Amino acid sequence: MLDLKNVRIDNCGTGISAPKGAHIKADGLEITNTKKAIELRDPPSLMKSLGLPDDTPSEYLIDAIKILEGNKELPKEDRINSLKSSSLVQWLGTTADLTTIGCVLLSAQTQGLISATLERVFG
Repeated sequence: MLDLKNVRIDNCGTGISAPKGAHIKADGLEITNTKKAIELRDPPSLMKSLGLPDDTPSEYLIDAIKILEGNKELPKEDRINSLKSSSLVQWLGTTADLTTIGCVLLSAQTQGLISATLERVFG
């Protein structure tokens, strides 16, 4: 929640930028000489939050998660190396840093972030 009292914003690109759905309470708010007074932005996509390009095919992410799930018993380094054969790493090509991608996916998987989002999208 943004609670703004007696705020004056002048001569800037965007006066207020907040996530879509944010509750904004303003009392005495004055915004002048700005390109955009109030911007309500979409949350970052799942791909962007994982550091992947926005146009990453979701089935490639699912493939990578399945590979990690199938190798749960392996040490972390071996689980990451198992991603070499994934369609995600193949699609990313030479720009893919396997260790970075693997660590991000393992962390997101451990926190339940990916499965919860995939369930909402495909469930």
